[in-house]
Amino acid sequence: MPNVNITWWNLGNFFDTDDDPLSADFEYTAAHGWTQEVFEAKKANLAAALAATHDGAGPELLAVAEVEKDALLAALIARMGNAHLKVVADASGTSDLRGIDVAMAYDERKLVLVSAVSHVVHLRYRTRDIFEVVFEVKDTGERLVVIASHWPSRRQGKYASDPLRIAVAENIAWLVDGHVKIAATEYEALRAQSNLTPVRSKWETKVLLLGDFNDEPPDRSLVEHLMASRELDRVVGPTNEIKNFEKETADYRAREAFLFNPMWKFAAQQGVGTYFLDATSSGESMANRYALLDQIVVSRGLLGATGLRLDLDSVAIFRHPLVATPTGRPRQFDRKNKKGTSDHLPLLARLRY
Repeated sequence: MPNVNITWWNLGNFFDTDDDPLSADFEYTAAHGWTQEVFEAKKANLAAALAATHDGAGPELLAVAEVEKDALLAALIARMGNAHLKVVADASGTSDLRGIDVAMAYDERKLVLVSAVSHVVHLRYRTRDIFEVVFEVKDTGERLVVIASHWPSRRQGKYASDPLRIAVAENIAWLVDGHVKIAATEYEALRAQSNLTPVRSKWETKVLLLGDFNDEPPDRSLVEHLMASRELDRVVGPTNEIKNFEKETADYRAREAFLFNPMWKFAAQQGVGTYFLDATSSGESMANRYALLDQIVVSRGLLGATGLRLDLDSVAIFRHPLVATPTGRPRQFDRKNKKGTSDHLPLLARLRY
């Protein structure tokens, strides 16, 4: 059965050695030990790990966080030796203070790039953009919307920084809403014609969210604001179907676009997470050290029995020895011994069609 191999990975500060005058990237310069040799070692380690994903087949849709610019993602792909992966150009770059960005690449043999736009989230300080890309599957002509994001960190404390992640979640929920609902005026025109087909078709738009959300599946940013549920039936069941027109257009506009978060299946597992934190620099010890900060979330359109769909069993945390210790902790890159890759583990999934 044809498929698209998906990989999401926070690359853990993949900077070049140049001092960008617009960003706070001083730590990643030769003066601070980030030499060309160290950079090349990190690139080689990341490339080897990515090439090992999907049983050695590598990714066909790759989204990453904490990359300084598109050129670095292109260099990483070149180091992998995958000539079919093409970077989705993002001319807007990043507004993040540290100069890190979210970027994406796709296998041109399976996907066609339709459009790409970077959305700025207006917080008190500059943060990472939301990268929204629309593809077409070559074999079937189906549209796939991919939204990749890297939410504000917990560095200020989880609860103090909650409003920042909630703001990003609301922005993404608004984007999803625009993909799965038609405009109010069109809705009214279709209702006058008793033509529900376009409304139902739009509701089944295939949307894939990938990201380092810096929150876990049960946190309110995901559940209450992104509307990402752990209940498959909540998303694809009869209570979430569009069966008829609403008498009031406002009721259609207010309808919640529930999403499904397959990362919940890892929540009860011991020693499983995409990030590991034993204690903070302030001396706070963490009761739960393994955190599910990286997420794959989908709309109901990717959960059907036919057409392009997410293989739920394929959603996995990549724990290959190149990226993880025997206990499942990420092997963070060490610039002194030049070993390791990132402080996050990659996520894998497969779309079938």
